[in-house]
Amino acid sequence: MSFEPSRPASSIQRFRIFPAVAIIGVGLLFLASNLGYPLDFLGRRNGWAVFILACALAPLTRAWEVYRARGRVDAEACYFLVSAAAIALVASMFLFNLDWGVWWPLFVILGGVYTLVPWRRHRCYRGPAGGASEAALKH
Repeated sequence: MSFEPSRPASSIQRFRIFPAVAIIGVGLLFLASNLGYPLDFLGRRNGWAVFILACALAPLTRAWEVYRARGRVDAEACYFLVSAAAIALVASMFLFNLDWGVWWPLFVILGGVYTLVPWRRHRCYRGPAGGASEAALKH
């Protein structure tokens, strides 16, 4: 009996693992809370913001994958790092009950950093011939 090496999962399939694990984790946290285990952060007024913070792990994980695949931090990895920073910033604002009126310039700064990253994901439907479809060009 011979074993064939399994085909490596595509990038999209690996990236889909995080949302599944995150949803399972959230379910386990709520189950633990229902079973009487003390989860103090769920009882805090802004404890739910931990879930927003957990969402920052998705782009952070993707940045790590890009770094490992290429052996360097390139524009694509920076894009995901800045995205993770934006999500973490929003979560931090809620977690630490920071005044949005004071800290809003951080979002402007983050927007400026984001514009420095040259990599952008363009989602444009390419027709069967490889050219952009008319519907995509109208938007």
